[in-house]
Amino acid sequence: MTTQPPSFSPDPSRKRQRPRNPSLEQQKEEDFSPSIPHSLKESDSPINSELSDHQTLPPSFSPRVDRRAVPERRSIRHQDTGTPTSDHCESSGSRSTPLPGQEVPHRVQATMPPSFQPARRTPLTSPHPHPARSAPASSPRFSGFTPTNRVSPSTVPARSPGRKRRRWPGFLVGVLVTAILIFVGWPAFLIWDANAHLERVSALSAAPDTPGTTWLLAGSDSRADGAVSDGAEGQRSDSIVLIHQAPNGQTSMVSIPRDTYVEIPEYGWSKINAAYSYGGPELLVQTVEKLTTLTVDHYVEIGMGGVAHIVDSLGGIELCMDMDVSDEYSQLNWTAGCHVSDGTTALAFSRMRYADPLGDIGRTQRQRQVISQTVATALSPSTLVHPGRTLSLERAGSSAITVDKNASVLDVARLLLAFKKAQKDQLVGAPPIASLNEQTAAGSSVLLVDTTAPRFFSAMRTGTLTAEDFIQKF
Repeated sequence: MTTQPPSFSPDPSRKRQRPRNPSLEQQKEEDFSPSIPHSLKESDSPINSELSDHQTLPPSFSPRVDRRAVPERRSIRHQDTGTPTSDHCESSGSRSTPLPGQEVPHRVQATMPPSFQPARRTPLTSPHPHPARSAPASSPRFSGFTPTNRVSPSTVPARSPGRKRRRWPGFLVGVLVTAILIFVGWPAFLIWDANAHLERVSALSAAPDTPGTTWLLAGSDSRADGAVSDGAEGQRSDSIVLIHQAPNGQTSMVSIPRDTYVEIPEYGWSKINAAYSYGGPELLVQTVEKLTTLTVDHYVEIGMGGVAHIVDSLGGIELCMDMDVSDEYSQLNWTAGCHVSDGTTALAFSRMRYADPLGDIGRTQRQRQVISQTVATALSPSTLVHPGRTLSLERAGSSAITVDKNASVLDVARLLLAFKKAQKDQLVGAPPIASLNEQTAAGSSVLLVDTTAPRFFSAMRTGTLTAEDFIQKF
């Protein structure tokens, strides 16, 4: 016999008592009294007379019999007949609730017919047996009740991920596509657009190649772009910069003064800037190759207006000079110190030479400073991560630069990286100068050591230059 937990036992205090109506009960008794034998009336029954003071609850409010346990069979003999019977037969199948203070008659449990006996349940078995858990002893609700089987946590199916987790692959794909467009698509567009706007000119010679890579950067003083309106006619190479990357990786940058006395092919000895006015970029390249014994691989030219436009696209660059200047030729007005300069000021800063005690040597130093600050600002993260600024820089540079027919924007980019490396290694300057004011057939000229500085350019070609080779001793 299974003992029921206290929580399943009927609570006598919850049974409701129906109010009595004497008149209604008397009427019912009169209506049914003719058909009921006198021997079966309530007043003649010894048990019903004892419980006649209260009303029996309807069957729906009676507590359910515990069908899970087989009731204990207790037989007694009827007082009158002596036959075995049960306490469930004391009244016609209904049970009454005792009143407060009233003695409850003895009851016995009746044996249920076989058809109403509950079937014995087979305990569930788990493929992964585990010890049963017992309820806390302090809890009266679970006293006497021990679970016999539980489902193992390992057999519970895993919870399927929610919608948000299923969206993660799509989100990552979107981020990847966006990153590709930013880091690949945008630079590719800038390269294509720059190549489309670059101007090209025939400049390279047919001289045999020399080891390494050599770039020739020339600044034109042509007034055709309107950057300077001083009435001067024609055009010359206002600045000449030779950048060479030797086979051993050494990168050096040499600024050749514009008044350097050299031999121009088919024209004889004259100032080097005259080569541009005589035969344009091609004759200038041939003159530089004859002086340095290096074959030029790429030619890059920029006008005075291009310098101003590039600097303005960067929002200005910081330039420094330790003297006050007021030069009417270059229109430069400068206070000693460092200042953020716009395009017009940067152009005047790189052109000024009459107010400089070093003359053309001082001008080449300021030109390298303008180029250095422009490259540093253009390659800074603040410029590269700003799409509007990079597009403005690309449009200003591609429209201001002219290259040889074999060059592309990638060659210009390699030129900027080579320039930056030369600056870092401190291999920048002018070739050794013997005199700044040498009187020649072309007038006052710059004369190099041994006329053409052969040992200097030989070391440059082999990549054996040192920082001391750029120190001037005139």
